[in-house]
Amino acid sequence: MNETRANQPSHKIEWLVWSALAVTVIAIAAAFVWTRFYSDGLRKPLDVVGEVPPFTLTNQFGQPLSNTNLLGQVWVADVIFSRCPVSCERMTQRMLALQQQLGASLPVKFVSITADPDFDTPDVLKRYAANHKADLSRWHFLSGPKKQVYALTVNGLKFVVLDKTEQRETPDDLFVHSTQFALVDKRGKIRGYFEGTEEEDRRQLLLAVKKLAREK
Repeated sequence: MNETRANQPSHKIEWLVWSALAVTVIAIAAAFVWTRFYSDGLRKPLDVVGEVPPFTLTNQFGQPLSNTNLLGQVWVADVIFSRCPVSCERMTQRMLALQQQLGASLPVKFVSITADPDFDTPDVLKRYAANHKADLSRWHFLSGPKKQVYALTVNGLKFVVLDKTEQRETPDDLFVHSTQFALVDKRGKIRGYFEGTEEEDRRQLLLAVKKLAREK
């Protein structure tokens, strides 16, 4: 009788140990399944939300660049202009950080389209790119006829761009434009928008770019 009672604490400890081990194994398995099949760190799926229309604009070298030149590559697009005093600077710095974090071997390009094509000629954009240490082999700064520029930015990429040059209240009050980045896949499909001035959205964009770069 005494021996049976003496063994009871030992069996209880053994049961607790095995229970804890089973819980640990289940937790590890669940974490693996979640990581492998459900979670890549993205807050939302990269569904197709649009398609980039055909376009041909001019880059910082005065060379034509069209949508067909970007097929087979993931690209990130934004709208800026060289005379922009605040928001464009933050967005360009975000894009620069993205450029630095993504290896040159990845099929990824960066596209900044001016909201001010009458002022931002290829030479102006080339100087702007150089001042911001852009990798000009991967980063295109696009200008062209205003109608074509706005057809791509407003109608194609669905950015907000408003010309206020004739109604401005201050010298810097030239354009109102979106501060988002558009993410485009290798087939020219728009797969998401990310706020260009928010740190968490920048992190999400980095994860999304890497994911799309792995797609076949």
